[in-house]
Amino acid sequence: MKKRLIYLFFCGLLLAGIIHIIIILLIPYFGSKDAAKQISRQLVSQKFYYINDGKSLGISNTDPFLKLSVCKFDLEKSAIEIVGPDTGTFWSASVFDERGRVIYSLNDRTAIQNRLKMVIVNPIQMADIRQLQPEEIESSILVESRAERGFVLLRALVPDQSWESQSLDFLKRAECIPYVTNSAVTPEG
Repeated sequence: MKKRLIYLFFCGLLLAGIIHIIIILLIPYFGSKDAAKQISRQLVSQKFYYINDGKSLGISNTDPFLKLSVCKFDLEKSAIEIVGPDTGTFWSASVFDERGRVIYSLNDRTAIQNRLKMVIVNPIQMADIRQLQPEEIESSILVESRAERGFVLLRALVPDQSWESQSLDFLKRAECIPYVTNSAVTPEG
């Protein structure tokens, strides 16, 4: 009986070791299937892509009343401005870093005048904006990100079929463009 228990213990230990090794070997396979990695590999920066099926790019949409659009950004190139048209439907925008962590989130009720107008900047670009103080930035939400790369997930509510065209129009007309200040800078000298 004692020999049998020792035998079963070592068999269990061997089986646990094999399972552990298999799990470790599968980590790279499953680790590369997250939304942030798929977005960084498959999308071009500074353009919103409408997600039709709810499972594209590793983003699952469990709410049938929300339609999704995603834009990848790279702050090394320039600051990014996210702008959307006026709409009567609920919308939300979430900014994620390259690891898929939320940096900032807002919706139509927390935005200035219920409009989607957001500028994503890194700390250096933020210092430049504070120094220039451009007028157009007063009506924008400034989001400072330490992460140079990431993506914006835009959601629009479709409470029933009569709202679908308005919500889809909002998602398709939303822009993810490089931010360029309209303020004139005069060199010192």
